Amino acid sequence: MKKSLKDLSYEEIQDWATAKGLKAFVGRQIFRWMFDKKVSSASEMRNVSKPVRDLVDKSGDIKLLETEKHEKSPDDSTEKFLFRCRDGQAVETVLIRSPRRNTLCISSQVGCALGCVFCRTADMGFIRDLSSGEMAEQFIQASRISGEHITNVVFMGMGEPFRNYDASIRAAVVLNHEKGPNIAARRITLSTSGIVPRIREFAQLPYQFKLAISLNAGDNAKRNLLMPVNRRYPLPGLLEAAKHYTDVSNRHVTFEYVLIRDLNDGPEDAEALKNRLTSIPCKLNVIPFNETGGGLERPSDSDVKRFLSYLENVNFAVTLRNSGGRGIHAACGQLYHEGKTP
Repeated sequence: MKKSLKDLSYEEIQDWATAKGLKAFVGRQIFRWMFDKKVSSASEMRNVSKPVRDLVDKSGDIKLLETEKHEKSPDDSTEKFLFRCRDGQAVETVLIRSPRRNTLCISSQVGCALGCVFCRTADMGFIRDLSSGEMAEQFIQASRISGEHITNVVFMGMGEPFRNYDASIRAAVVLNHEKGPNIAARRITLSTSGIVPRIREFAQLPYQFKLAISLNAGDNAKRNLLMPVNRRYPLPGLLEAAKHYTDVSNRHVTFEYVLIRDLNDGPEDAEALKNRLTSIPCKLNVIPFNETGGGLERPSDSDVKRFLSYLENVNFAVTLRNSGGRGIHAACGQLYHEGKTP
């Protein structure tokens, strides 16, 4: 598959231009057309000469995704996009509206290898990594189709961003770039299931990107059951890395906790969270499980309320996040697509 110019950074596009005998500013123009103006073809680059437009087309197609399906939830708060890649693989992307922000949840891989039992994407297995351009393209296409000003981006769709770390960070940098989408770094969040070495590496980045960790249990035995990655990176080391991140970056970490009926919603589970998280500057997002067709069950509203009551008077923030888009299978844990085009 031909490498796209959309996979290049701001500096690399300038280097590409000079290597082709052009001025560096031509590379800067191309970058802005792709990521700020959000064009889908070189023909839309109006202040770029035709020979350069032809060179762009020859060097790397800049439309990496085709929109195959676009769905809206009944209340219009959530939109889901099915994007087809040039090799026939497909990923899903979700736009979530709220009164103060429009958040785009983008995918970093086709499928996922980690096998979390509460996530439908796990049923796909791992197919391949997405390039940085394919990740940024999800933002571009969703912006164009929805007509919305997207204020926040979360790398929480299909895949594990920290198993595709370099490309995910490159995409985040492009989305943050002042000559591109210019999304504030603090409005870009990367989520991980707990890839400890990458968390430590992430802490050293010279950017203000935020970190979310999918936690879902406060003890090793239960987390091993829910998230096989815990067998490689057990809780003590994971939480030590999270504390390292907060110490080095001077930012809080967000822990995501998918609440599953009769599995991790008891008083002992809340007590384990208190013991584990008290020393870490953090926020805990409690997310009632979204049905994925397996044997797990969503807790009732009274179950959720009771669990939250166990966490009163803790020294970290606790919020309830009810995922939108359940009716179109766009909620947390529901993203899935079967097969590729012939």
